[in-house]
Amino acid sequence: MVGLSFCDFMGTREEKAKMAEYRKKEWPRRYKNGSHLWQLALRKRKEGRCPLEPAEVAVLLRAMDYPKETQIYVYGGHNRMAALRNMFPNLVTEEELATKEELAGFGKHVTSLAALDFLVCLKSDVFVMTHGGNFAKLIIGARRYMGHSKKSIKPDKGLMSKSLGDPYMGWANFVDVVVTHQTRTGLPEETFPNYDLWENPLTPCMCKALTTRIYIHECFSLRFIWSISNNLNILNRKLKTCPTPKEKSAQSG
Repeated sequence: MVGLSFCDFMGTREEKAKMAEYRKKEWPRRYKNGSHLWQLALRKRKEGRCPLEPAEVAVLLRAMDYPKETQIYVYGGHNRMAALRNMFPNLVTEEELATKEELAGFGKHVTSLAALDFLVCLKSDVFVMTHGGNFAKLIIGARRYMGHSKKSIKPDKGLMSKSLGDPYMGWANFVDVVVTHQTRTGLPEETFPNYDLWENPLTPCMCKALTTRIYIHECFSLRFIWSISNNLNILNRKLKTCPTPKEKSAQSG
């Protein structure tokens, strides 16, 4: 995700050089102006549009009073996990939870392994959204759709970047900043038009109680009309512009 997003990350010069070569190879068109990309990477990180790194996740969870014994399932890559594992040693991956024989059927297709990660994250007691990709959005959306019975944490990455980048911020002050995340737990909230539907499947614009009315006639081979209470009159007026077979037969007779 860091490579694809062209974000800055906390790494050594060697690691950043390898990342630059990888990006140049995988996305040559985007890697035309190195200085421009560097400025863009820094800006995206400050704006909270970059994935959280393992060390940042560890600090966030510790500040939210999650104990050291908390079991954490990590999906995706395994590099740079030392900081997270040091603070939360009960860190597990799919290879540690299942045998080679059990995973053999999934290894043939990457999407199958992703589906396995999805199910584990979906059923977990707490899910932490470390990046803004569609995979994480689908997980949070599914957990919300299932009734908000389990906590989902969506950190303010822009605020975290500013806080973690402050060399004078002590632990007590950082904990005070993290308190703001208590309201970012994935519980029902008012959404906005620019929210992704798969991340927020229960938006105010969606019907809470609906019925389906089906008309088959020459205007459309099959028309589904969702009769929503607020828009029922508008829908009925639209239906009148296209007569049903019975009405058309009466008019021709």
